[in-house]
Amino acid sequence: MHWHLSKDEAVAEAGARHFARLVQFLSATYFVVLSVVCIHQYYVYVTVASGAHGKGIYVGMQEWATLTYYLLWLAISFVALSGFWKRTVWLSFYLCLALIAETGAYVCFFASHLHLYSPIPARLYERFEPDPFVLALPRPGVFGPANHDSLRRRVTINEGKVPEPKLIYAFGGSTTYGTDGDAETWPSQLSRLLGPEFAVENYGMLGFSSLENMMQSLFAFRDAPPVCALYYEGWNDLKNSHVHDLANDYSNFEYPTMLEALLIGRHPSFLRRNSLFVSYFLSMFEPAPPPSAGGTVSDDPDPALSKIYRQNIKLITAIGATFGVHVVFIPQILNYALLAGDSSKGERFIRAKDMKKLMGLLNQDLASAAGESHAYFLAAPLSVNWQPDDFHDQGHFSPKGALIFAQSIAEDVRKICQ
Repeated sequence: MHWHLSKDEAVAEAGARHFARLVQFLSATYFVVLSVVCIHQYYVYVTVASGAHGKGIYVGMQEWATLTYYLLWLAISFVALSGFWKRTVWLSFYLCLALIAETGAYVCFFASHLHLYSPIPARLYERFEPDPFVLALPRPGVFGPANHDSLRRRVTINEGKVPEPKLIYAFGGSTTYGTDGDAETWPSQLSRLLGPEFAVENYGMLGFSSLENMMQSLFAFRDAPPVCALYYEGWNDLKNSHVHDLANDYSNFEYPTMLEALLIGRHPSFLRRNSLFVSYFLSMFEPAPPPSAGGTVSDDPDPALSKIYRQNIKLITAIGATFGVHVVFIPQILNYALLAGDSSKGERFIRAKDMKKLMGLLNQDLASAAGESHAYFLAAPLSVNWQPDDFHDQGHFSPKGALIFAQSIAEDVRKICQ
């Protein structure tokens, strides 16, 4: 006995076959494309990771996070490709819709940022914890090569010291915190060079300017006053240059910038980090971040910034004097070989080619304010013949550069910190 489909049933059956073939084509296309992308990204990761030593503590982490992102969507395309039984074709269809939605979000991201998407590595959300006075400090724990002690400081290697060594505190931004392993930061290198009678502690923190270092000093000196405090200052203060109506606590520019950069209070889920579509959707229900002030691109001196910076330096010196601490300021060193052209390298209102001039002016302010407040100013690093391989980028030292920097100040520090 033969059963014959009615005309409507035949049309429905043909439509179902066309629908299944379309879904299969989309799934197969995504699977092939993402397979190629994952292979390429894995090669990039292996290439970067194999040469990571001495190039920074986070080298390779971003490439792995990007590979994870593509692997997730490759797995989704594989499930979609394999689900073509009659009862599961709709699962494949919905997975294809998810792939298409993510593609649309990816295109929007590229159009607005002009670079490919790469999720922020999960580990970076855990490095710092909120602080009521300086926004954030290092979270105690192990974070790959960068470790933090129980007092929320970057670990300094102080090996072979006498029972009660003379304490030296090092303050600054990320150039003091360091972008290499614990033993390769300049505070650790300095501690080794100074020998068993001195121990250095690293209070450096990403994004910190003279303002946050001043606040740190108020509390660090109360707990255990050091003999000396070293302040490697300037670059993060300079980022506030030419901001309109700059607040004297940098709150209308530095604060919102640091809030975003330090990822404080943000612990997005795995799915949100690895899906632009989900991230965009959830962001519609979140309050907008605080706006930062505008400014004017210029190579002229900034009197407002100069005044605030000089006041901060004098206040830091006064805090040191209150606790009997010798205060030592060190001018900022940058890799001017990379700073050329009209584009910005991170300073919103400063062209790269103008950084040398403006950083020089702020270093002059540092020297002048230190002299007026009877603090020490170590000019020796300014006389070093710095080379491009002394830096990882436009200002963060490589292990080689950190050692040279420590060597340039070691003897002066030894004489002062008695």
